[in-house]
Order: sequence, then structure tokens, then C-alpha cells
Amino acid sequence: MFANYKFVKLRYSLSAASRKNFLESPWGHEHTKLFKERCSLPLIFFNQHRNFARSPCIENQTEFIKGRSVSSYPQRVSVGSVFKIVHKPKNVHLVPHLYYNEILTQTELGHLQWILKKDLLSQDVFLMGPPGSARRHLALAYAELTSREIEYIGLSRDTTESDLKQRREILTNSAKYFDQTAVRAATEGRLLVIEGIEKAERNVLPLLNNLLENREMNLEDGRHLVGAERYDKLLKEHGEEKLETWKLVRVHEDFRVIALGLPVPFFKGNPLDPPLRSRFQCRSIVPLTNEVM
Repeated sequence: MFANYKFVKLRYSLSAASRKNFLESPWGHEHTKLFKERCSLPLIFFNQHRNFARSPCIENQTEFIKGRSVSSYPQRVSVGSVFKIVHKPKNVHLVPHLYYNEILTQTELGHLQWILKKDLLSQDVFLMGPPGSARRHLALAYAELTSREIEYIGLSRDTTESDLKQRREILTNSAKYFDQTAVRAATEGRLLVIEGIEKAERNVLPLLNNLLENREMNLEDGRHLVGAERYDKLLKEHGEEKLETWKLVRVHEDFRVIALGLPVPFFKGNPLDPPLRSRFQCRSIVPLTNEVM
């Protein structure tokens, strides 16, 4: 079913000044690393490896996978037969680090492949499972694998619309509105991770539902978020100056949402409304046992 990839070979070239620092680093054990495959579902990603891409002492590195070599973005990330073209992030500090591990179980690879499929279909994801860090770790690992910038928010009973939309703060003796996590993720095309979706109050549900379904949101400063397709149609009909007069802001086409929650009523929380639940593609995440790990 899948190609038989026996190993992945990483080669690199170092300058004389940085060779000593590299050999002393945690990943500088040898000049060539061989990563043996553990699962029948192969995980192949083209271009720089996670540790090598973030190493300050590496100047020119190239990854060779089955005869292919790529030295810069865009990259191709594949999980089995599903692949995606990954572009260089604008803000590297917003990309998760040290969450993705090369040695993955078949179950973890299946979860990553499923999320990748939904990402390609422009669908939002709801990872449901018992309490623990498995769901969050999986979401951050996918963001690191695909070099996606993330925005994170944890919902609680005290979460209001201002925590998702905009906050009014005092700056230089004047009050100004500052975009919060949901607005920044929508306008910049980032991955919005919402944890504790079962704790969302009634006043927050309509906001989330409108953002997930229509990619729209009314902001406190008078602006209005509009989905990418609708904004492009209005741009052709009326022009950019007219849209600026209307204070319309385009939602990036790469904007995605990964919600993390507990199964209710088995656990304590608010059950999701059917309209909100229908916006997600749900998957059950069960923590791995000691035998599987």
C-alpha cells in the first residue's frame, strides 16, 4: 500500500567555526543519522528536519529522502499517501517546538493523517478524549510538523467575547482596541487551538458558531471579518477603496480551528449545541497505554 522507506538520511555541512559547537549539541552525535521506521504507515516530510532547522550552528543543510533533496521552502509534508505543501512561517516563534517526535506509533500517525486530511478540506477539527495532555500534544505536534503558527486560548466560565475578539486598553493616555487570539488567527491565517470547548458559556457560543460557519465576526472597533471567498467577490465588484470604507477585513484562507474538549455528559461540562457541534469534524483521542508506548 505504501512505499517501503527503510530509513531517512540527513546530511549537513558545517563551517569550521561552528563544528565544535555542533558536536557538543544534543543532536550532534554523528555526521549521518539513520531513523528507522517503526510503523507500517510511513511519515515522510521533505526539507529540513525539526532539530536541524532550528540549529543556529548549521549553515547549509539538505535532507535526502529516497533520492530527493530540497534546501528551502516550500516543503512537502506527507503522512502516508496524504501530503501538503508547507510554506515558510512569518513568525517562527509562534510555531510550536519539541512537540513532534520522529518515533510515532501507528495510532499517532493515524491521528496526524486524519488532521492533515481535514486541513486540506478546509475543515475545523474537534479532538475529544479523557483528561490529559494527549489531545493538546497532538494538536501542537501537527502544528510543528506543518510549520503552522498557532494562537491558543483556554476557555472557562469566566471567558467573555472580549477574550476572543478585542480588548480595550489604555496606551499613551488614550483607549485603543487590541486584537485577541481569534481575530489574530483569522486575519493572519494561523491555527487557533481552543481548549476546554465544553466550558464555553452561552454568550460565547454564537460568536464561535459564526466564526466557524461563516468566517465572520463583528469587532468592537467597527471592523467586520469576512470570509475569503466572499471578500474576493466583493473586491471584484466594488474595489478595495469601497471595502476599506465599509471596514471589511479578509479572513485568511489558511485559518483553521482545532478544538479540544471532554466528552459530556460522561465528564462535567456543557454539552455542545447541535449547530456548533456540526461545524467540527470530531475524532476520539484515547491516551496510549504503556504496552503501546
